Amino acid sequence: MLSLLHIENIAIIELSDIAFDARLNVLTGETGAGKSIVIDALSALLGQRAQRELIRSGYESAEVSGVFTAPDGKEALLQRELRGDGRNLCRLDGKPVTLAALRELGDTLVNIHGQHDNQALLREETHLSFLDAFSGLSLDRYAELYNVWQGLCVERETLSVAEDEKAARIGMLTYRLQEVRELNPVPGEEEALTARKKTLRSAAAIREALSGAYYSLYGDEDASGACGLCEAAADDLRQAARFAPELEAAAERLRELQYALRDCAEEARAFYEEMEESEEELEQVEARLDALNRLRRKHKMSMEDILAAAERWSVELESLESSDRRLSELEGEIRRAEDKLLAEARALREQRLQAARRMEERMSRELTDLEMAKVKLAVGFEEKEPGASGCDDVRFSIATNVGEPFKPLSKIASGGEMARIMLALKNLLAEGDAVQTLVFDEVDSGVSGRAAQRVAEKLCSVSRQKQVLCVTHLPQIAAFADTHFRVEKAVEGERTVTRVQKLSHAERVEELARLMAGVPVTDNARKTAEELLAQAEAYKR
Repeated sequence: MLSLLHIENIAIIELSDIAFDARLNVLTGETGAGKSIVIDALSALLGQRAQRELIRSGYESAEVSGVFTAPDGKEALLQRELRGDGRNLCRLDGKPVTLAALRELGDTLVNIHGQHDNQALLREETHLSFLDAFSGLSLDRYAELYNVWQGLCVERETLSVAEDEKAARIGMLTYRLQEVRELNPVPGEEEALTARKKTLRSAAAIREALSGAYYSLYGDEDASGACGLCEAAADDLRQAARFAPELEAAAERLRELQYALRDCAEEARAFYEEMEESEEELEQVEARLDALNRLRRKHKMSMEDILAAAERWSVELESLESSDRRLSELEGEIRRAEDKLLAEARALREQRLQAARRMEERMSRELTDLEMAKVKLAVGFEEKEPGASGCDDVRFSIATNVGEPFKPLSKIASGGEMARIMLALKNLLAEGDAVQTLVFDEVDSGVSGRAAQRVAEKLCSVSRQKQVLCVTHLPQIAAFADTHFRVEKAVEGERTVTRVQKLSHAERVEELARLMAGVPVTDNARKTAEELLAQAEAYKR
């Protein structure tokens, strides 16, 4: 349950700490005093959407925090800071959490019912979700089967393209792949061919240079080259070293240089012999490069991208060419998946039908408690094509008088009737719900007299199982509060502020009298207020 709500700079609430009771908590006050602001602040704390306008004028941020106490006594602290730049800072027990995580946790802690819920009840597309919530049905197995069936149907639709479109696509892919496969490019080929082309175009100059280098190293019959001269010099130094040993090192270096020069000469000779000036090879290299360039320009891709695309084209072509076979297989798979899906849908319908009868029975009792004994609710079913939640369309209808036909809620129910029908339905849903706190904002809309008394008694009854927070204008409901708060607006300095005050017994008498008779409060109104409080206490006992 919600033990404490701290509100800071939310709209006209500058600062307020509200300690709630475990049972029925009622907030009353003049119209515009700020009662709904308390509910808006709580909604923000629970992760619901909050407008920047919720921040008090003149401030850059606002904060809401709440202490929630579990039945075992454990406490959780939720905090949310709203900032003018649209950012949120959310915490759970002092640790940062995302807004989505705060919202998910909030859904397990508090259920807020406002007048928009009555409008939701008028939309027939919501009725199935209400029934499923009441029955506690699990749709997990159906959802699993539905996703399998849906996936197979999508695959069939994808494969079942028009035959002429498929034939055109197959022709195009075949042509593209044949073109690439005939050329058979390999990664890095263009770079290697470009280098080879450069070499072949320079063949004559390279051979001339190699010839000169070889002559300089080896010489000819008329002149010695560098190798021969180096060898002679090394021999002379070895002779001198016989008489001057310190020259031995120089002689050794010359021998090493002699070997290195011979290696260079051999490399030059080998490259010269391999280097054959070939116009034919040059033409072949240039033709291959032209073909590769044309392919790149045609597809406006690099060669690596073309090779990757060719793999995709091959997979798609294989898929298209085998689509007829796959379509035949799919038909069988879809039939089997649909059989399983429909069997599960029929099982769901049986459970829903049983739940519908229970709901009709229970709603009859709940509505009787709310001074609507003649009103009956019926849950109608229509079969439809498989959808995400089954094969059922569910619609609620009511008969407001004995012997009258059942008609849609939107055609018959008044505002006061809708408020009580929703209260009855919320009470049913709350029984199996783990949420411990129920909030009713303006649940008394369109209700008065004896009906208001019944609504008050129902809220009191619900509060014996769940914590209830209720914003109301009705003295009959306020009289049943276990804890009564008055929300009032005042001007302090040059600013309007709202205060939330817990009322004593005497203050409750004044507030109830004001709700009944307005101001000034008369003694007769106070006497009637005392009687209302006494009657409420007697009902509770």
